[in-house]
Amino acid sequence: MKYEDTLPLLKSKSSWLAAPLLWLVAIAALILVWALKTPEWIQAHFDNDGASPVETATVALFFFQIGFLWLVNPMRPGWQRPLWLADFSFLTFCAICRELDWHKLLVSPSTLPGTTHGTPFKLKFLLNAKNPLADRLLVAACFVVVAVLFIGTLIYFFRRLLKGLFKFHPVCWSIGFFGGTILLIQLFDRANAVLRKDFGIYLTERQHALTTVLEEGQELLLPLFIILAILQAHFIYTEQTTDHGPLARFKEL
Repeated sequence: MKYEDTLPLLKSKSSWLAAPLLWLVAIAALILVWALKTPEWIQAHFDNDGASPVETATVALFFFQIGFLWLVNPMRPGWQRPLWLADFSFLTFCAICRELDWHKLLVSPSTLPGTTHGTPFKLKFLLNAKNPLADRLLVAACFVVVAVLFIGTLIYFFRRLLKGLFKFHPVCWSIGFFGGTILLIQLFDRANAVLRKDFGIYLTERQHALTTVLEEGQELLLPLFIILAILQAHFIYTEQTTDHGPLARFKEL
């Protein structure tokens, strides 16, 4: 069975609505879960120090995303395609490393006086001269490689992304919701600490459970947005059946 037989929305002129609908349905489901479950249940299923079912599903979807990217073929043929696919795959692997804390295995905690405690992948670790130089150079190299690839990719596609948002390009809307969801995740991730330290406001267990649900639950959406964008790009740029269909106007962007 072909994709277009099972996903008619993604082949229609309303394909750009897929990402907004996915986000709205997910947020409604997350709030419903929060309303029905106890804070203890939410902690066990959404956080649990990185071992929760939701976080496990997020990592599994990121791994699936890498394989799906190469299998479905979302880009036009050409010598650049494998390079971009490798770039997207590496950035996805970096996201997996962050979720599983694999990056922290690169640097062993130091017991020397005055060294930085906690994760070494922060600016304060690099600026602390008491931390081992080799460790700081390794962390700096990781930052540079990821930053160059991420920022370079963003700059390369940014004009088309911005233009596509105004033209209701389906892929651009999915990527736009991907980026917007990342910002919301950071907001809910920092909300408890910022409110406590800067405003003296302490969240109740129910309120903290809501921030947990909206942070971890939206992280689960990130690979789903990318998988959706891959499908949309596949239909637009590689499917000949869309040459004269409702998606044809997006082929030149």
